[in-house]
Amino acid sequence: MSTRKPIWWLALGTFAIGTEAFMIAPLLPTMAADLGVGVSQAGHLVSAFALTYALSSPILTTLAGNLDRRRVLIAAMAFFAAANVLAVVASDYWWLMAARILLALAAGLYMPNANALASAIVSPEWRGRALAIVNGGLTLAITFGVPLGGLLGEAQGWRMTFAGVGALGAIAV
Repeated sequence: MSTRKPIWWLALGTFAIGTEAFMIAPLLPTMAADLGVGVSQAGHLVSAFALTYALSSPILTTLAGNLDRRRVLIAAMAFFAAANVLAVVASDYWWLMAARILLALAAGLYMPNANALASAIVSPEWRGRALAIVNGGLTLAITFGVPLGGLLGEAQGWRMTFAGVGALGAIAV
């Protein structure tokens, strides 16, 4: 049972990453106005995250393949939490774009390694459940994290969404 406990922490990390990846979508008009750009340009913040994640994940995962997965995951999530702080204090669109790219790099390293570690630390008969729990964090993020991020952003400002996800990332570390 003790090897199953880390699975829940890995799932919290995937929840934080999934929430961060998509949470700004409902806040784009507010963010665009605050940053002095058009909504379509603000939408590139979502695309930049997705493209960076897609391109960097296989490369970073391969480069980190011989490293201790636990340390890689801790470092990736710590970097993710720190990059959220950069997003909170972003003074302009390009600073926020840089933060989103850094967030995607951390996410691209975290997600595949979380799955690999989850399947490695449990018995073979528990692997499917372990992977379902870790990936369930992403599903829950899309289902609950994004709408909650939208509500928080509308009530407290879009920067608070990054602060909240950064706090989740810090807890996951």
